[in-house]
Amino acid sequence: MESPDLSPSSSSAAPNPGMSANGHLPTADSRIRVLVVDDSYFMQRRLAEILHGAPDLRVVGYADNGAEAIRLAEKLSPDVITMDINMSQMDGLQAIDYIMRSNPRPIVIISAYTQKGSRAAFYGLDIGVIDIIEKPSSCGSTSDLLHCTSEIINKVRMAAGVRLASRLHRLSEEGTVPPLDACASERQNQMECALLQNLPDGFPQVIAMGASTGGPTVLQKLLGAVPQEAFPPVVIVQHLPEKFNRELAEHLNAVSSLEVVEAREGQHLTNGTVYIAPGSSYLQINAHGCLTMNEGPRVNYRKPSIDVLFNSLARHHGSQVMAFVLSGMGEDGAVGALAIKRAGGAVIAQDEASSIVFSMPEAAIKAGGVDQVLSVERMERLLLQLGRKAASSASRPPAYNRLLQN
Repeated sequence: MESPDLSPSSSSAAPNPGMSANGHLPTADSRIRVLVVDDSYFMQRRLAEILHGAPDLRVVGYADNGAEAIRLAEKLSPDVITMDINMSQMDGLQAIDYIMRSNPRPIVIISAYTQKGSRAAFYGLDIGVIDIIEKPSSCGSTSDLLHCTSEIINKVRMAAGVRLASRLHRLSEEGTVPPLDACASERQNQMECALLQNLPDGFPQVIAMGASTGGPTVLQKLLGAVPQEAFPPVVIVQHLPEKFNRELAEHLNAVSSLEVVEAREGQHLTNGTVYIAPGSSYLQINAHGCLTMNEGPRVNYRKPSIDVLFNSLARHHGSQVMAFVLSGMGEDGAVGALAIKRAGGAVIAQDEASSIVFSMPEAAIKAGGVDQVLSVERMERLLLQLGRKAASSASRPPAYNRLLQN
């Protein structure tokens, strides 16, 4: 169905609606055109109210199944599609697969959590989906609902600006790491070699990664590039809807030689293991290399928080840490990255060309907390070389043995 009357009430307007670059409300012709796909009329109406609350967004059509979504995507050529996963006739994943092959459009999954649906959502990321958002009806409190409203508006805006052709090209490339001299200038090659040569023996003893929009696909590539033997522990904060983090751990565990688990209170950092921060707590590392969880309100609208993790590492183990600030929206990680660098650690930021959203890496760079800016392929290569270096250091003690013995 096309554009039924779903006029929003004044009480449903999103906070801080966007303006055009000159400070004026955008004209109708310049608005971002959105196709809403959901099998619930109630949810179609709710999403329409949220999207119409932003003056730069315009809902141009509605579909209640995947087949109708395919037809309207072809007919209406929307700038962005919001897609439910669990629908009758044809589900969202089938529709996404067809659209990405025949008529690619930026797609944001907005779906209620189910185990089957979350697995399908992560597969959607592999074939070009921009991001995953939990349906607003399951967000809980008023403050959480406002957060979800803002998140939906911001991520639809962000999706409209994604260079989809280059993203699909990168996703279609085989997962092999190209030779060092095949993808960058000689100066960049020399800088990377110098970075590796200047690393002290036994460094890093822990690797930390922070990611948001675009992160799961990058994490899959990075963790798939490293060997398990002697590789230092990896701790990750990935911004996702709360219930999806465990599924992310399972998804990454299937593609990595490392053991990927959802982090739990009291675990000791162990070589060859990746710890994914749960969606309901702040993950920190204490002075003894143990994981601790802290409940509390969101920090900068985020839980878990990259800054909280990075700051704990800087405070207790800064000179032993290599941190990565990956693709994402916002500024989470910038403060913590600077703290790690000041404490003697090393910080890598993802470059703009390979980022779905460059905001987080850019914020860390502008804050002065970054040592190197690398593409995903170069980060893969760096991790592979770190793994080889660790495996060849027969005398290197397991990560944090000295700390745990204290």
